[in-house]
Amino acid sequence: MSHDQVEAPASSKADRKERNRRIAALVVGVIIVVFAIVNTDKVKVDWIVTSSSTPLIIVIAVSFVLGLAVGYLVRGRRAKAADARRH
Repeated sequence: MSHDQVEAPASSKADRKERNRRIAALVVGVIIVVFAIVNTDKVKVDWIVTSSSTPLIIVIAVSFVLGLAVGYLVRGRRAKAADARRH
């Protein structure tokens, strides 16, 4: 058995895993968009320093972006900690 034959299944498995992650991300994205679109009513929002009547879609979008930012920051810290443990 050659070296190339051994690596092919691992590459195929990685491709499948990446494809599945993209499909899952697309499904979640579609759900978020549909959820935001059907929630366009104005709601009273107590922001940190003020209150206002804001479309619910804006509240959902802001929450989503803040969640992405927190996830990105946590992921970065975990990656740095993992690198530190390896070295």
